[in-house]
Amino acid sequence: MRMDAAVGMTSALPTASEDLVVAATRYFYWGALLDDYWDTLADDLPRIAAHAGELDRALFAAPTAPLPRGDLWAAALRDLRAQFVAVLGTPCFAALQHENAVWLNGQLWYSAVRRRETRPGVGEYLRMRWVNSGVGTLIPFTAAAAGCRGLDAWQLGDPAVRAFAEAVMFSCALLNDLFSIAKELATGTAATNLYSVLAHAEGLDTAECLVTGWQLYERLVALVVRLREQLLTDPRPDVVLLAGDLPNWIPAAVGWASTTARYHQVDRGDRATGFTPPELVVSDAPSLWDPENLTPPPYPEIAWWWATIER
Repeated sequence: MRMDAAVGMTSALPTASEDLVVAATRYFYWGALLDDYWDTLADDLPRIAAHAGELDRALFAAPTAPLPRGDLWAAALRDLRAQFVAVLGTPCFAALQHENAVWLNGQLWYSAVRRRETRPGVGEYLRMRWVNSGVGTLIPFTAAAAGCRGLDAWQLGDPAVRAFAEAVMFSCALLNDLFSIAKELATGTAATNLYSVLAHAEGLDTAECLVTGWQLYERLVALVVRLREQLLTDPRPDVVLLAGDLPNWIPAAVGWASTTARYHQVDRGDRATGFTPPELVVSDAPSLWDPENLTPPPYPEIAWWWATIER
């Protein structure tokens, strides 16, 4: 699997130690491979649910607690756990435990949506995409690299900090949707991609879907810029550190998604099918949305992020 995940990690975590980047990269590979493995179990939701419980336990139970015999996924996560503790510190590791559990639950949600006859609407998709994408698991690595001593401000629900963190990482999830749509059409999983959801729920054609999806991405980036400016003056040092470094994930996601083999081909046994992902032109100026227009989008699931802006 030629994913070059370390390229994205080093761009997103420029001040991190080598050990932290290695731990984050290994965790990313573990999660990506698990995601692909669970795709092969799409018709066996009870099995996926049971496995999610075992993996959740591997990160929460005592390090000496026995694991299921022969479960290489749980064993690998247990090995990674020791690395996480060493590079993250207690508060950031606790945050990772929490976000990993959220992601596993999101994968169950995604698996259930794929099995049912009705497609998700835009609202359900946006709610599901945050937890299913797993992007929240990357926040503790940024916090640790930035020198945060605790994550209480966003972990316990401070509205502005949480809105900022989710907007940053959700921008990365939307980039994932854009670059992965060709692959998902070939593998039969495109029904749970933003662009196919928009097409079905709002009756949009391909061009309209791309415009609507990209406009939403630009609105998110404009919000991130505004909230970052707001939080850089926050009296809490940890919030300032997080606000300064977390947006690195957006250009890192653009660079990585534009080059990784994960979005260029899919392997089926001894045969590989290649794709041409969308060409992305990086610009300082948005192409579809006025960055000064901070009107929230018509989706209550994320519109509350804009309500945290200080007027």
